[in-house]
Amino acid sequence: MKTVTRAGLAALTISAALLSGCGLPNDPNAPKPTASVSSDPAGNGVEVLSGKGVLDKSRIALRSAKSFHVKGVVKEEKDLIQLDLKNAGDDFTGSLKSSGATIEVLSVAGQKYIRPDAKFWERMDSTGATATAMKQQVGTKWIKLAAKDADFGTIFAAADIDAILNSEGVVTKGETEDVDGVPALAVRDSADAASTLWVSTRGEPYPLKLEGPAGQGLTFSDFGKTFPEIKEPAASEFVDQSKLGKK
Repeated sequence: MKTVTRAGLAALTISAALLSGCGLPNDPNAPKPTASVSSDPAGNGVEVLSGKGVLDKSRIALRSAKSFHVKGVVKEEKDLIQLDLKNAGDDFTGSLKSSGATIEVLSVAGQKYIRPDAKFWERMDSTGATATAMKQQVGTKWIKLAAKDADFGTIFAAADIDAILNSEGVVTKGETEDVDGVPALAVRDSADAASTLWVSTRGEPYPLKLEGPAGQGLTFSDFGKTFPEIKEPAASEFVDQSKLGKK
């Protein structure tokens, strides 16, 4: 249950791949929203399952919800990364932030877009040339990525259910307690002993919160909600990646 941290970090360390593809210079506390769960007061039976069984059930429930919102803070090495992603099936949108830089992401019907802010480009090139070039060519528009571009796969994996609810060791279940008023069961991965996933024991067995050390963690909410912001941008709202750097 820690693969998502690698995906988040990758989102803020991809400058070389993007800049080389564009032909440009290449100098180099999580909020706690109320969980939206089924109003059914009956228990859902996860407490009698094995740890892995509970994790599997939560993954199935999250996928069956069709949509959800995940938000919080994760750490990879020395980087704290803020994630805020809204997922609707295979489509999603949101942002990843680190050290004052932000990159927005959007995936609709398999087409992927990114929108780094000015701070992102400034961090990538101390001369300011890249930031200037991107401001002129892109401004505040999205960058439409090439369909066969594999360099950005780890960025978009940040919203993948299997990545978020992945286990790398032996999964065990623990205590029960209320998470924002919802009864939940603790699930832990032996490969990431410092983290705890809380799964609802009432209604659908949704993952409610992934707690980590030192203020890290993710919260899950808005299950089944419609996100109108997940939509294909108009032609005037994006620049094709293949055209960047061309005169």
